[in-house]
Amino acid sequence: MDEYVTWFWDLEFWHWWTFAIALIALEVFLTSTTLLLGPAAAAFIIGLILLIDPGFDWRYQMLLFAVLAVVSAISWQVWLRKHPTKTDHPMLNTRGRSYVGRRLTLDETLQNGRGRVKIDDTWWLAAADGNETLAAGAEVEISDTDGATLIVRGVGNT
Repeated sequence: MDEYVTWFWDLEFWHWWTFAIALIALEVFLTSTTLLLGPAAAAFIIGLILLIDPGFDWRYQMLLFAVLAVVSAISWQVWLRKHPTKTDHPMLNTRGRSYVGRRLTLDETLQNGRGRVKIDDTWWLAAADGNETLAAGAEVEISDTDGATLIVRGVGNT
């Protein structure tokens, strides 16, 4: 086992900085939305500590790297939740949500609250709010979505 971990004793600051650069390079080529930037920053910090104190034990290096990587990942997620990305197309990847509030006439009956509705030239899965049966020709309003299923309610039942 010792031959597998002996190279840990020889870790220097530039090893950590090389690891940080490799993580940043991976981030550039992956579509992970800044997933690897936290561990890259942690590796850079460990390299900086080693530059100041070359005798810093490798076990503490690994422990500190793990702690910093987890803390940075959690901190980044908290920051993203508090500062959502502003966009001029907020419904771009949630097309069904863009139909909420739209009224339409059913082409088919929703049996036991399940069926499909036609919007423009596309058929969508639909579920009635409350699993009621809605007859063809009834006017409904899209009140919500559940994945790719539109939740509809009869206009008279608002």
